[in-house]
Amino acid sequence: MKSALNYLFQSENADDIIAFLRSRGERAHIISPDWVQQLVLRQTPSSPAELSATWSNEAIAGSDVSDKKLNYIVVAEDAAEERAIAATLQDRRGIKVYGLFRHVLPALLCGANGMAGGRSTRGIVRYALLCIPRSGSRYLAAVLGNRGVGAPREHIREPFANVIVHGKLGFAPAIAALEKFGQRNQIFGTKLISTFLIKASHGRMSEITANLGWMVDRGYRFMRLERPLTEAVVSSYIAFLMRKWHFFQELDEASRARLDGLAFDEGAAWEEYIRFRAEHIVIHSVAGLCDVPAIRYSDIQTHIDDVVERVCGHLQVDAHNLEHGSAPIPLATRSASLTYATFSERLRELLENRRNDLDGRTINKVRALTALNSRMAERLVADAGPQSWGEPRELPSAGQEEPQGR
Repeated sequence: MKSALNYLFQSENADDIIAFLRSRGERAHIISPDWVQQLVLRQTPSSPAELSATWSNEAIAGSDVSDKKLNYIVVAEDAAEERAIAATLQDRRGIKVYGLFRHVLPALLCGANGMAGGRSTRGIVRYALLCIPRSGSRYLAAVLGNRGVGAPREHIREPFANVIVHGKLGFAPAIAALEKFGQRNQIFGTKLISTFLIKASHGRMSEITANLGWMVDRGYRFMRLERPLTEAVVSSYIAFLMRKWHFFQELDEASRARLDGLAFDEGAAWEEYIRFRAEHIVIHSVAGLCDVPAIRYSDIQTHIDDVVERVCGHLQVDAHNLEHGSAPIPLATRSASLTYATFSERLRELLENRRNDLDGRTINKVRALTALNSRMAERLVADAGPQSWGEPRELPSAGQEEPQGR
């Protein structure tokens, strides 16, 4: 079985980690398994400044390293081993120890240098956008960041979820580490996408609830993004077929032709719908425990200034005089091709034809995602209804008071 470290060096974060390790200077010493050193050093240096650090195997824990080395970087198989190695270095005066899992990776995920000094989290504003995939969170997060309402990102994706669970970092330490590096204007925002929230919670409903409960106790304010389920599914399915999740400029002719030529596969679309419906039910269930207000996808599309104002009101943040960010804003492509409308109609027809199988398949998927028993999964699906969950409590407009006693 591969370790969390093996998975990390095969993930979407591998290039950033390798670049960080290669660029360490002569005052750095890296403690790692031999295979990590071989992987990082196998390429020829592109500049004299690269590959200046010294290395040793984790077994000797830097015991023979020159006293001139001031920065020790620990690359271990998991967070537990990382802590053990770091503990052996505590009696060395004048050095700093940086663990890959507990310091370097959280910093890199926030766009900071892997050896950056984290900021104090005392008194910061904390919030999280909670949603299924393809609900407009990338667009909203970029706009909020550019307006200075923190620097929200999708910090927890597949690699970091794996580190949290199989790398034994833990959910609470992971979030606490991200807060140190990912804040702007003393505001920390993050995106909790259902797929990765579930994975970061060991695929157990009890842990999802416990993790969000911990965040509530820590002072987090949540907002749930709501998009019609069929729209989200079609958007995800098309993005998967295109192998491109976001466009940041108008479609070129090649991309438009590829989009127009996509073929609808009933089996794949059905499986995607079942997954999305099950994840939506899970998110709806846990959001209901703390009365999370909703933001509609249609409002994000057409009334983004009002949405930002409502978010600031919810967070009790003065939107004026905030330091702005510069995140790229994704563009909507739905109006650029008839493929979206065609796929949406095909999906509606498919759901009608298979409506008798819908609840049974969804129950099985909910059980697979959350480890719930049949009775609890059946109750969640029954409470959810066919496709919607009633009218969610919307995020109040500016000037409106939120319900008390939350």
